[in-house]
Amino acid sequence: MRLRSCPAPVATPAALVALAVVLSLAAACGRPSPAEPHEEGGTARPIEISTWWQKAGPSAGELDPLSRLLAIHRKRFPNDLVIQAGAGLSELKRKTLHARMLRNDPPDTFEANAGGDLLQWVLYDRADASQSRLLPLDDLVEGVADWRRRVPPAILDQVSQGGKTYGVPVNVYRVNTIFYNKRVFRRFGLDEPKSVADLSEMERKLRGSGVPLIALGSREPWTLALLTFECLLVAREGRAFYVDYFRGRVAADDMRMQRTLEAALALGPFFNADHQRLSWSEAVDRVADGQAAMTIMGDWAQAEFNGRGMVQTVDFGEIPFPGSEQSFVFTADTYALPVGAKNQAGARRLLATMGTREAQHAMNDGRGALSARLDVPAPSAMAISLANHDLLERGSLVLALSGLVPPPYAADVAASLSEMLAEHDIEPVLHTLRSRQVLLH
Repeated sequence: MRLRSCPAPVATPAALVALAVVLSLAAACGRPSPAEPHEEGGTARPIEISTWWQKAGPSAGELDPLSRLLAIHRKRFPNDLVIQAGAGLSELKRKTLHARMLRNDPPDTFEANAGGDLLQWVLYDRADASQSRLLPLDDLVEGVADWRRRVPPAILDQVSQGGKTYGVPVNVYRVNTIFYNKRVFRRFGLDEPKSVADLSEMERKLRGSGVPLIALGSREPWTLALLTFECLLVAREGRAFYVDYFRGRVAADDMRMQRTLEAALALGPFFNADHQRLSWSEAVDRVADGQAAMTIMGDWAQAEFNGRGMVQTVDFGEIPFPGSEQSFVFTADTYALPVGAKNQAGARRLLATMGTREAQHAMNDGRGALSARLDVPAPSAMAISLANHDLLERGSLVLALSGLVPPPYAADVAASLSEMLAEHDIEPVLHTLRSRQVLLH
């Protein structure tokens, strides 16, 4: 789940913020009893969780998945003290985590996307799990066998290696989605796009109004990769080509990829001019405020609208990216148990809670996310949620780029897409795709 957050605590003011988070969570978790086995010297040893989850919108406390998780966990383990490692946008969190893992100072558990983002720490030598920086959960965490029976195989495959489980998947997000402001659509006579070609006519109706068709926040350029590959490429060339390409089975400069890059470049005039200064969530804010018509973002963005008290089908709409209606491009938030966790026992308890039906329902209800467990119903009766749940049950899943390719490849290609927009030329992306293709083998 890619959620906005505050910068990681590196200076005195940020340290004060981190202290406030610790104190508030400590108060919420209750005072530990002297009899608890996870205490030392009468003081509870905290469980440190590294996550990019945060409250969405100005009044979304009740939608905060971490708060909801902790409420469930307190019922099971009332003396546990859970603290959140300093905050940050998802890419900043990954960089901080990487540094901590390399110096053998990991948090007790951390968030990663299913697939390569998680399994990079298992296949650390890129060969097998002999140098894994993560512990397998099967014999350490209560309930793993239960939730494994209820999670779709396509998701289980992305948290497993060599028959062992290395992460608890807690939700499933659809990446290839569009959110739009219904008031803006009514004002300018816009209809939901049925094809990519429809976007040009929609932009023509908005021309000169000062309202861009697509709000984009590319300060972290993974948003450009989401738009170009996980939405546009899948819509144009199909999910089989998308998977084959990013598995290294297709020539890097295949004409189908070149045509997709040209189509992405053609969308440039439809974006807000300041997109390089905005985060993805700030782009969503533009749509919620009526300053843009729509944004192309994973369905975690629904929490931003819900947090403002906006109602789906009344104030905003959500649709699959046109042309990709039958392709569920997915990512899943997962939590792992690092080798060297200081409070391994506490982390094991927290991971056990994450895998339960009750916790997954609490974390995802009202936010637009599906649970990773099929025995948890869709979070609402909205048509898009029911359609997504149906695709999930049928197994029509396509892994998002964060899980499909090695992290260095994803980062380099995303950066080249920023260069493509700045130079109005697809060659920077083609050069990167050619030079980095070796990483896919």
